[in-house]
Amino acid sequence: MKVTFYGTRGSIPVPEPDFLGFGGNTSCVLITFSNGRIAILDAGTGIRKLGNDLLAAGHEQHDDIIIGLSHTHWDHIHGFPFFKLANDFRRHITLAICGKDRTATDLKSIFATQMRQDYFPVPLHKIGAKLSFWQPDLTEYTHPRGANIVATRHNHPGGAYGYRITEGGKVLVYCTDVEHGDEIDPNVVALSKNADLLIHDAQYTPDELKQRKGWGHSSWDQAVDVAERAGASKLALFHHDPGHSDTFLLDLELEIQKNFPNAFLAREGTEIDI
Repeated sequence: MKVTFYGTRGSIPVPEPDFLGFGGNTSCVLITFSNGRIAILDAGTGIRKLGNDLLAAGHEQHDDIIIGLSHTHWDHIHGFPFFKLANDFRRHITLAICGKDRTATDLKSIFATQMRQDYFPVPLHKIGAKLSFWQPDLTEYTHPRGANIVATRHNHPGGAYGYRITEGGKVLVYCTDVEHGDEIDPNVVALSKNADLLIHDAQYTPDELKQRKGWGHSSWDQAVDVAERAGASKLALFHHDPGHSDTFLLDLELEIQKNFPNAFLAREGTEIDI
């Protein structure tokens, strides 16, 4: 299983020179499984380049392309209309949110609203690819091709889900847009147990978090705390604040690695073999 980061920024894109080292696009992560098939986590603006790269590489997967969404806030879906594979009538794409106690309304209506004429020139029903929308009320699912997925709902305005994806004994955990509160959420720790790679929200510094309670995000020290409690092998700090420049993030990464050497701040274009 290989992970490639295409969007690492939170809240809003920042296409500015001082922010491009770590990436200005919003949340999007590509998973390439051992059989060469792919899945995508979140559809922020990073999905535009992801689609371009797949087409340039001649990627031939036409059926069952899954885009798993942590939630449907704008920065996690607003790249989808620019995802070129969605314009290919040969492709079958499933947009999915898995997990119990869901609060999101109908996924199809959310994406159709985003592409109403008021906001976008091409309506959803004319996008090209065959689209499916899947919102199962479950906590665990095993795909027919072998990958196992565990979903856990966590604290975020409107609700959001973390995913534990296992293939061939290797474990990826994706847990963004999570606010722990005064104590670390034990469900997030359990989801992350012995992960080979934990991708965790780290939008704020500890001081920033004090001023932004209720905004739905974590600080970097909370992400490290989760990784240490869970025994995660590697930690990718994710969903960088749009106010944090490359210089700021690089200094922060060096400071974090003094205490947790296997932590790094996710950068667009980085590939991790699990």
